[in-house]
Amino acid sequence: MATNTPRSETAAEAPPRRRVAGLDALATVKQYKDFRYVWAGNFVAIGAQWLQLFTIGWLVHHLTDGNALLTGTVVGIRTLPVLLIGPWAGVLGDRMDRRKLVMVTQSVMAVAATGFAVLVIATDLDAEEISGPLQWWHPFVYMTIAGVAHTIIQPVRQALVANTVPRNALASALSLNGMVYPSTRIIAPAIGALMVASLGFKWNFVIEAVLYVVIVLLLIPVKLPYRTEQRAGGHSSAFSSLLSGLRHVKNDKRILQLIVMSLIPNLLFQPIIFFLPIFTVDVLGREIGAGGALAAAVGLGGVVAAIFIAGIGYLMRKGLAVFLGLIFGCAFILLFAQSHWLWVSFAMLTGLGFSQYVFRVANGTLIQTVVPDEFRSRVMSIYMLDHGITPMATLLIGLFIDLWNPSWVFTIIAGVSLLLAIAQAILFASTRQLE
Repeated sequence: MATNTPRSETAAEAPPRRRVAGLDALATVKQYKDFRYVWAGNFVAIGAQWLQLFTIGWLVHHLTDGNALLTGTVVGIRTLPVLLIGPWAGVLGDRMDRRKLVMVTQSVMAVAATGFAVLVIATDLDAEEISGPLQWWHPFVYMTIAGVAHTIIQPVRQALVANTVPRNALASALSLNGMVYPSTRIIAPAIGALMVASLGFKWNFVIEAVLYVVIVLLLIPVKLPYRTEQRAGGHSSAFSSLLSGLRHVKNDKRILQLIVMSLIPNLLFQPIIFFLPIFTVDVLGREIGAGGALAAAVGLGGVVAAIFIAGIGYLMRKGLAVFLGLIFGCAFILLFAQSHWLWVSFAMLTGLGFSQYVFRVANGTLIQTVVPDEFRSRVMSIYMLDHGITPMATLLIGLFIDLWNPSWVFTIIAGVSLLLAIAQAILFASTRQLE
C-alpha cells in the first residue's frame, strides 16, 4: 500500500540547534503539528490503558474474594496475544496506513469497552452476594480483546512518532512520548481509585470507552510526512515481510541485544504492578486508596525521570543508561518485596518508576534510531514480543504466591533478575558504548 513520501530533511526544517535538552524537546512540540496530535493521542490512549488495568485488577479482586492467581492473571493476560499475533501486527504496520490502522483498532476497543461497561453497570457489586450478569470470567474475555488491540496498536504507535518528526528530532520526540507513560500512571490510578471508592466500579469503563473515541478524533487531521516510501520489494507476501524483519533483527547485533535485555522488565517490572492489590491488602494491610497511591508512585518516579532527562539529558551514553536503569529497577523491587511499611513501599516503587523510565526510553530510542523506517513496525513488534511472556510469568508468580507469600516470591525473582542484569552489563560491552 502506498505511503506518504517523506519531506527532505533540510536545515530549515530541523529544530533549533540544541543548547539545552529541555529546549530541544519544547522545540519539537512547537514545530511539528502532526507530532503534537500523535503525542496527545498517546497521552489519552495510555491514560485509558492505566485506568483499565487499575480498575480491572481491583474488580477481579472484589469478584473472587482476593484470589491472587486470578487477580494477577486477568491483567497479565492482556499481553498474551503478543506471542500469537505480535510480529504479524508489525507486518501490517509496515504495509498499511499506520494512522488508519490505529483509528480502526481504537474504534473496536471503544465498542468493547462500552459493552463491558454495560455488564458492570447492570451488576450489583455492593450486595452481600453479588448479583447480575457480570461473572468472574467476563473480565478475562474483555482483557483478551484489549490484548489483541494493544498488540496491533503498540508497535504502530511507536512508529507514528518517528513518522511525524525528522531523524534529528527523533530522540527528543521519543523522550517526550516516554513521559506519557509515567504521567498517566499517576493520574489514571488516582482517578480510578477515587471513582471506585465514591461511585463503585460502574463508571470507570464508560470513561475508558469515551477516551478511545477521543483518540480517533485526534488522529483524523494527522499526516505522516516522514514515512518512508516503500521500496520495490514492498509488495512481497506477508510471510516474506515477516521473515525479512526477523532477519534484520538477527543480523543487527545492537538491536538483538537491546531486545534480549527487555526480557527482565517483562518478567519482573510488569508483574509486580499487576499484584499490587495483593501486596496492598495481604502485606501492608491497606485498602484500595493505598493501592492507588502505590500504583501512582511508579508513575511519579517516571515523571521525575522524564523531567530530568528532558531538562538535562542522560548525562551518559544511552547504552550505559539502559544497563543502570535495569540494574537499579531490580534492586528497588528487591527492597520493595521486603517492606511492610507504606511509606517505604511508596519510595521503592518511585525508584522503580524512575529506573523503568530510564530503561524503557533509552532502550526504545536506541532501537528507533538505528532501524530503517521500512522495518520500523516489524522491528518494534519483535521488540515487544517479550511482552507475551508476562502472562506466563504472572501465572507462575500467582501460583507461587498462593502457595507461599508475595514478599518472598518477589524477593527471589528480583534477586535472580539482578544477577542476570549485572551479567548482561558485563557481557554486552558493545551495547554499553551506544550513544
